[in-house]
Amino acid sequence: MPAGRVRLGLLLLLAALTSWLGLRAVAAFDADRHRAEAASLLRASDLRSIDLQSVSAGGAAGASGRFQYRRDGWLSVVRLRGLPPVEGNERYLVFLRNWGDWTLAGAARPDSHGEAEVRFAAEPRPRTVYEVIVTRDVDNAVNFPHGEPLLHWYDPSRAPRDKRPFDFSNPQG
Repeated sequence: MPAGRVRLGLLLLLAALTSWLGLRAVAAFDADRHRAEAASLLRASDLRSIDLQSVSAGGAAGASGRFQYRRDGWLSVVRLRGLPPVEGNERYLVFLRNWGDWTLAGAARPDSHGEAEVRFAAEPRPRTVYEVIVTRDVDNAVNFPHGEPLLHWYDPSRAPRDKRPFDFSNPQG
């Protein structure tokens, strides 16, 4: 087979692969599709909902949140309400903890009604999460909880025996 035909075949294969990846990227970053999936999740008959408890009597008194997911699904939604506006680069940060440790699920700014939503569809899978923390701080992409603690949930029945709830007064210990 001549070298020119091999090159042409490789170029056509590369073009097809690039087109396929481009189409996949469009779907992966489609915000409307993500909103629709979250809305569908929140209407599911097998929806699991966990209320997050307030840990702050400070600037976010009255804030509430809910961690929601389907038992065998990948998507989790954290819905937040009663949030005061943030300033500058501050955001409300949502951290999830499972056996693999902490993950920064996302950061959000509340809308004019004080509501925000963080959608997360990666590891950790929602059914393995045993602790959720919402804080207020600058999103610096650190996976470990930081900032002013606002909301918290911990389930000792899901957690490994050697793990304890996050201690806001001693974050390193």
